[in-house]
Amino acid sequence: MLFQAIRFPVLALAALALAACGEDAQKQAADTEHDAVAVFAEAVTAEELAEPVTGTGTIAAHKKTPLGPRVDGIIEEIFVRVGDRVTEGQPLFRTRDAEWKLKVAELENQVKLAEADVLNAQKAFNRSSELHQKGFVSSGNLDDARRGRDAANARLGMAKAQLASAQQMLDDCVVTAPFDGVITARDVDEGKFMATRMGGMGGPGGVLEIMKIDIVAAIVNVPEIYLSKFEVGTKATIYIDSIDRSYDSYVAVINDRVDPVTRSVEIRLPIRNEDYEVKPGLFARVEVHPRPRQVLVLPRAALLGTEAARYVFVSENGKAKRVDVAVRQIDATRVEVLDGLKEGEMALTGPNLPLLVEGMPVRIEMRPGAADLTAAGGANNETETR
Repeated sequence: MLFQAIRFPVLALAALALAACGEDAQKQAADTEHDAVAVFAEAVTAEELAEPVTGTGTIAAHKKTPLGPRVDGIIEEIFVRVGDRVTEGQPLFRTRDAEWKLKVAELENQVKLAEADVLNAQKAFNRSSELHQKGFVSSGNLDDARRGRDAANARLGMAKAQLASAQQMLDDCVVTAPFDGVITARDVDEGKFMATRMGGMGGPGGVLEIMKIDIVAAIVNVPEIYLSKFEVGTKATIYIDSIDRSYDSYVAVINDRVDPVTRSVEIRLPIRNEDYEVKPGLFARVEVHPRPRQVLVLPRAALLGTEAARYVFVSENGKAKRVDVAVRQIDATRVEVLDGLKEGEMALTGPNLPLLVEGMPVRIEMRPGAADLTAAGGANNETETR
């Protein structure tokens, strides 16, 4: 009886002690939860990222040719003005051709004389051949007749060649358009003597300049670091601010030479320009659109540290854990995760993020607005269910 009397108070005291310990643990847990830093969490997501490669350049004509005289002489007549649209083969200007007309007439008569000589020589050879067969003409005389005939034929050939050359020079007195285009420059007027050796075939001293601009090209330089991101055929958009228009295009040419000074590579992108609205020389901006690639994306707000040492915090067992990461900027709000995090992992964000240190208790809360969005989604679903 005495043992039982003693045992009951001991048990009562033990029960009170255990109850006190439980209350202390609950209070400590409550205090810990109360001391935890409230943060938000953002998931690392996989996305397809298409980053345009940008560059600037100048619009260039499909073809550009300075035209000068093909024969020496005075420019007698110019048939076109700057801005005229011309077609292939259309006469553009003419060099004085009186001398070549006389030369052609003279050589035509020489050809006629040579043809008469050939006729006479052929007849003489035929007679000598007949008489030689009858024994009235020696072999030596027959050979002389043959040589005379051959010489007459040679002189006829020379006369015809000289006539053809003179006729070509006469034709060349009129310079025609080498292709459909527009006249963009006129450097001289009628009356100026021009010689082909003075640059009449192009460059300084030319008469006109013609451009083919029904197709033009944007010649653009882009940094060499982007060279691997596109290829011939990659789609692009050309922006021409001066006429407030944009054009869909593609990379038609990639220059094999990289500029060692600017570290840029030249690309060319065509534009159809049937209305001639796009003028050569205009400034152009270009966005080349490489194929999208799969990347891991994280909000920039989760990043801490410097450019040389970036890190984020994640929640592990209710405490902040620092994780070093390698990232690359996508835009003002997103970065690409190169190393340190995997898809689906949650990085901590929020106004209290700068307060975190390794091992600090954290409490993940729902971002304001997300609950409203979820509620709105639930309301919509309920409405749809009804």
